[in-house]
Amino acid sequence: MRHLRTVLGLLCLATLPLAAQDTPSLRGTIRDSTGRPLPRVEVSHKSVRTLSDGQGNFRLTPVPLGRILVKFARNGQLIGEVEANVTSDTMPDVSVEVTNDPTEPRTLRGTVVDEAGKPLADLSVDVVSALVETKTDSAGRFVVQNLRPQRHIVRVRRVGYQPTYAFADLNDASGARLRIVLRQFAGQNLGLVVVRADRVPARLAGFASRAARPSGWGRIITEAEIRQRSPTFTSDLFLGLAGVRVVRNGFGSGTLLGRGNCRIALFINGIHVQARSGSGLDELVTPQDLAGIEVYNGIGGVPAELIGGLSNDCGTVALWTK
Repeated sequence: MRHLRTVLGLLCLATLPLAAQDTPSLRGTIRDSTGRPLPRVEVSHKSVRTLSDGQGNFRLTPVPLGRILVKFARNGQLIGEVEANVTSDTMPDVSVEVTNDPTEPRTLRGTVVDEAGKPLADLSVDVVSALVETKTDSAGRFVVQNLRPQRHIVRVRRVGYQPTYAFADLNDASGARLRIVLRQFAGQNLGLVVVRADRVPARLAGFASRAARPSGWGRIITEAEIRQRSPTFTSDLFLGLAGVRVVRNGFGSGTLLGRGNCRIALFINGIHVQARSGSGLDELVTPQDLAGIEVYNGIGGVPAELIGGLSNDCGTVALWTK
């Protein structure tokens, strides 16, 4: 039994002989670990399928006599299974609880402070990997709900402060909490300030190594090249690159397409970013945030950290932030 716990087991709800009843059925209710009913869960036994209703109730029919294995799936992903016993003189009812539903939406909570620990109110918090934006309250707190259970990239920005990126792992059903510290630009709050660091951040180690020793497979665009080109939008950096086509939406934000007009796999700081209809690259990262870019036109030479179980035949683009 995977991810499901039988709560009430099998209850005899009918004592009429089977001949006097309708076709043998299995009825039940499915809930999450908080007791909330789960609608639109696919319930199946072999080729017989149904969906749970808005209250989490389902009726699976016809089912054979004897012990049967019932499977539960959501969004095409198996979330568990339970065994039920259908006999000639009973119509079983099974109640199950999802104890660890991997598709259940997650909640991200956090606080943003300055270097002195003072909460920063009314600043923008973007969950880049989900294209969701919110603002901090007067205590510097923020909450983002209904996020996919995966690793997410969070970007925090405010005029006069360095843009800051953080990672939130929402694979755990309890969600995640972040404490993000923003640092002011040196010397002044406004204007362009170039900050140089002697030590390469750990998340940029792989990119820095590949940039220092190009393999010949991919195209590396360094921070110096980005500054030299002074692009208005991040997508401007891909104009004229072989095997990459920039298509802009109604707001001018660019989407990257590879050979055959398929969408290129996009990674930000090593995390795959799911594309959403109508969204573009320029809504995710600004040129000023970038420390470097990698472009691969096919599967050849793509680093392991930029595969993520995907089929990257169309190409891969990796954006690395400062």
